[in-house]
Amino acid sequence: MGVDHAWEHFYSAVRFTLVSDASPQGRLSYLISEVCHLQRDSFPDEQVWDEFRRLLDKTTKRGTGDKGAERIDTTSQMSEERAKECLQAAFDIFCHVAKAFGRAEFVI
Repeated sequence: MGVDHAWEHFYSAVRFTLVSDASPQGRLSYLISEVCHLQRDSFPDEQVWDEFRRLLDKTTKRGTGDKGAERIDTTSQMSEERAKECLQAAFDIFCHVAKAFGRAEFVI
């Protein structure tokens, strides 16, 4: 995959969160469900990857038993303020990914 893959998923998810009438928790839940599968090679560097993993840790938890590898959404339990902070963090991650995508896309 690559940064282009992360850009596609973040772009779509961020765009939805901007126009949705859902609660901040609902918008965050949608965004996380769209990007939670991304792997390290989808991010431009370790710093952005670490920011992404911190966001996942704030918004999900690991499943137990047969679902141990799956992440379970915890956004519905968040306050509105906390959900908004996570949405801002997701937007910041998207900005880093978009910059890297632009650099990679327009290298001559």
